[in-house]
Amino acid sequence: MADLDAVSDVIDLDRYPIHELDSERGKALVAFCRASLDFEGACQLPGFIKPAAVTALVDEALAKQEQAWRTDDKHNVYFEKVEDAATGSTKSLLQHTSKSAVAWDLVDQESPLRRAYEWDGLTKFLGSALGIDPLYRYADPLGAASLMIFEAGDELGWHFDRSPFAVTVMLQPAAAGGEYQYHHHLRTGTDENEAGVVAALDDRQPGRITLPNPPGALSMFRGQYSMHRVTPIEGPERRINAVLAYSERPDDVMNELTQKLFYGRTA
Repeated sequence: MADLDAVSDVIDLDRYPIHELDSERGKALVAFCRASLDFEGACQLPGFIKPAAVTALVDEALAKQEQAWRTDDKHNVYFEKVEDAATGSTKSLLQHTSKSAVAWDLVDQESPLRRAYEWDGLTKFLGSALGIDPLYRYADPLGAASLMIFEAGDELGWHFDRSPFAVTVMLQPAAAGGEYQYHHHLRTGTDENEAGVVAALDDRQPGRITLPNPPGALSMFRGQYSMHRVTPIEGPERRINAVLAYSERPDDVMNELTQKLFYGRTA
């Protein structure tokens, strides 16, 4: 379990006092995050991870890339495989996703990612910002927290998340491409808005938002009803980010099929 001294080398606690949520600045930070999430479905905190920790994580990701699991697949916006692409519905419209994932059990014991993720203070802050109490770290030995690597031509195709929220940290943006784009609340729990989905896929839907994602930025995103993507990477500079997984249920893990899909093995 990471202590405050170890975490202070990773997270900029002066700028973001997440260890003092009862202070005036701590309360203001949580209020800002909640307002941002309510207003446009995302909250981004630039410089959340300190530059030295960002550099260390980029180096770690590149060093582990040969051990990463590579995926290259086609799917629809609901992240389902498409057997018949000629039906004309939104479920038949193909998207492309390719990337490499460094699983949690490959992350170094002294990694800045492990120190931050295993700190209760970060979990408590994220739960407060997301309005989820209690919030639990994911117990999955492969998918608790991962390093994602996107190379030239890689992308994350347009899709809706199955989970109500996601937490990521940008480590190294691509020199070109690799933009995080989304349409806020394109569907609801009762209306799939197929016309809006088709218009967004054709670049005809107004209101598309692009998050800047500078190195060290922590992002919280509600993607269950907001369709989003990462545009194709252009050039040799890799796009690297960390994905931190949490759950509203204690001891939550992936099933073996999902582990195999995302990490190429089970644990």
